[in-house]
Amino acid sequence: MNKKSGYGKHSSKEVTEVICRNIAAGHEKDYDDWLERFMKSERQFPGYLGTTIIAPPGGITSSVRYVINRFSDQVSLDTWENSEVALSLIDEINKYSTLQRVTGLETWFNLPNLKTISAPPKWKMAIVSFIAAYSISSVAHYILSIYLGQRPLLTDLLMTIILVIGLTYFAMPLLSRLLRRWLYPKSI
Repeated sequence: MNKKSGYGKHSSKEVTEVICRNIAAGHEKDYDDWLERFMKSERQFPGYLGTTIIAPPGGITSSVRYVINRFSDQVSLDTWENSEVALSLIDEINKYSTLQRVTGLETWFNLPNLKTISAPPKWKMAIVSFIAAYSISSVAHYILSIYLGQRPLLTDLLMTIILVIGLTYFAMPLLSRLLRRWLYPKSI
C-alpha cells in the first residue's frame, strides 16, 4: 500500500506491509522478546522507514499482534525479507505463531475465494474506502463535536480510533459484501 501520512515529501514507491501474527498460548513473552530483536535487525537495512506495533491494550486478552513495516520501496522490503537474519528470525517466530501477510487496501476487502480471485482494482478499492471513511468520519466528527467541543487533541485521537475500528470491523466488510458484484464482476 503506498499510503502517505504526515508532513513532507514521500516517495510514491513507499511500501507498507501489514503482518498479522496469532501467538500460541503461553508464548506472549517469547513473541515480545523476538519482536525486539526483529525490529533492531530491520532498522539496520537500507530503505527502512519505520515500524508500528499494534497489540491489545492492558487488560484485554488477545493472541493477535500486528506489525506494520514501512520501507522506501519494494526492493528494500524484499532485500530485508530475503536476508539471512530476517529468514532466521521468521523461522524462529513460526515455531510459536501463525502468519497472515498483506501489503495493500485488499486487506479490507473480503475476497470471496482467495485462491482464484484477485483483489479488486485499486481505483475501485479507493472509491469504496472513500465512501466508508467519509461516512464514518462525518458522523463521528458531528457526535464528538457535540460532546467534546473544541478539544482538538482529544477529538483527533478519538476520531482516529473510531475511523480505524469503524473501517476495519464494520464499514469495509459491509461494503465489500454489498458491492461484491461491482468489486468482483468476473467471479459472480
